[in-house]
Amino acid sequence: MGKSKRVLRCYHCGAILQCDNPEEKGYIIPESLHRAVPIQAIYCDLCFERMKSFNYSELEQQIDQDILKILDDAVATDASIVWVVDLFSFNGTLNKAIAEKVKKLNISVIGTKRDLLPPNVKEQPLVDYLKERFIEYDIEPKSIHVFSNTDKIDPKELISSVNAHRNAHDVYMIGNNSSGKTSLINRFLKVYENKTNRQIRTITYPGTQVKVLEVPLSRSSFFYELPGISQNTSAAGKLEKEVLKIIVPKNTIKVTTRTLGAGDALMIGSLAAFEIIKGKATTYRFYAAEKVETRKVQSRKLDEYIVENNIRRYLRPVSEMLMSYLDYDMFEYTMENDNEWHDIAIEGLGWLSFVAQGQVIRVRIPKGVALKESLAKIR
Repeated sequence: MGKSKRVLRCYHCGAILQCDNPEEKGYIIPESLHRAVPIQAIYCDLCFERMKSFNYSELEQQIDQDILKILDDAVATDASIVWVVDLFSFNGTLNKAIAEKVKKLNISVIGTKRDLLPPNVKEQPLVDYLKERFIEYDIEPKSIHVFSNTDKIDPKELISSVNAHRNAHDVYMIGNNSSGKTSLINRFLKVYENKTNRQIRTITYPGTQVKVLEVPLSRSSFFYELPGISQNTSAAGKLEKEVLKIIVPKNTIKVTTRTLGAGDALMIGSLAAFEIIKGKATTYRFYAAEKVETRKVQSRKLDEYIVENNIRRYLRPVSEMLMSYLDYDMFEYTMENDNEWHDIAIEGLGWLSFVAQGQVIRVRIPKGVALKESLAKIR
């Protein structure tokens, strides 16, 4: 994997902080930069009379404590977990707190929205990708299924797969908001046969304020669908409804191919940008919803173009929540020179795919949205 670092900007003037050239904007003496800690504020030398701050934001999903309490019950009763993930917006799905809590249980993974990915993407690479990502969190799934929204799912086959691992214990289904979890349950319930004297019902889970769907599997075991986990590290969970109409795909996602070299940048509306700081000209592919518009520009004029686009709105999407450099986080990726395909994904928006040749790539994203860099599996 490439090396990444958060890019720091002067809180007052917005210049990218640097210690190399006192004549260039954003200069700060190295001692000041090295002494800074994440809770401070930091300014360039020209703005030194003001307070100092890191452009810092939390990138881990915040989990409702009641959800964690329910999962404590799952652990205590050795239940099984069905973890539903959205294949388009998978990066950022795995929460460390939840993964750590349930990692010793039997976990089955279901990837949804397969039909949003390009038709040439094969199922096995998707399965391998999901497996690798879960293993990163010390979870080895017992089974992995990949479904399209249009697939005819055989509930008996799905239940059979779950039953093979649950040992007659309860099953808890978890997943992010908009992961496709509820849609999956509805398709299952259409042909579900209740062979018990218990009813399917929505209950307030004991000891919490959380409402869950309770489906009887036998006289002594149940299937619980938990509420969706907040997408507070996803662009889809942070931006206004008008923007979501553009960035959330409803059909097969679009692939935009551009040749970019050092000094070039790819604007993603005014929401995000990829700048090539170092690297020879090569092909980059950006995957996103069909209404998301991109433009190749000069990196040195990127700030001007974003400001202009916020006013003229010639490139969609534009968010009223992103009107200042303080509304963005910035990261730099220093890539390997391995000639392998890599992805840099912006959760909830899309991902850039390219061959790593030692490039330095700066990524600008809405503050608090998660990034993930990996060897490309989906392209």
